[in-house]
Amino acid sequence: MSGREHLAGCLLITGTPGAGKTTVSRLVAERLPRAAQVDGDVFNLMLVSGRARMLDDEGRWNPGPDGLRELRLRAMNACSTASNFAEAGVIPVLDTVVETRAELRYVLGALRARPLMLVVLSPSLEVARHRNATRAPETRVDYDVAPLARNQRRELGDLGWWLDSGGQTPEQTADLVVAEAARRAVMTADDVERPRPGADWPGFTAGLA
Repeated sequence: MSGREHLAGCLLITGTPGAGKTTVSRLVAERLPRAAQVDGDVFNLMLVSGRARMLDDEGRWNPGPDGLRELRLRAMNACSTASNFAEAGVIPVLDTVVETRAELRYVLGALRARPLMLVVLSPSLEVARHRNATRAPETRVDYDVAPLARNQRRELGDLGWWLDSGGQTPEQTADLVVAEAARRAVMTADDVERPRPGADWPGFTAGLA
């Protein structure tokens, strides 16, 4: 039986900007019998005016209270859409940046699809920076991804399947995810609640019932 026939629930593909999330998520969805790519960036683009600042005065990623509310809204809408697809018999492949345990805990609670398979694409920083610098200007980020990558590793390093895709083509990575995610990437609420060093991203879940 192929990996295609084993996959059910929801695939969450994350990583830093430049890791290849969007390209790989699309290719994974194309390889499954009935699947949808749920791109978190699409929900950002729906907000036409009044967007919060996500960078501080030095150009570093540092969302304030308004930014956190916007990120919560993005996660809420993405999870709702993914759950709707799953309930219709369509496997959602959710493509979004998840940096902290608090964010992942929220996503796990908001998603109705089970199991949740977490795949963290983790090419080297050099590869991620190069990919970010050479992609279309409208999809490029203007901040250094290194702090995000370090925090993501610290917060989520013991969860899901960390896949170094730096030496692979997107097609090779997608083939591997389809073949191995059901065996290597499934995670549960108990996994998220395991103790780990550091603290959650303050305020991410504040105000969410």
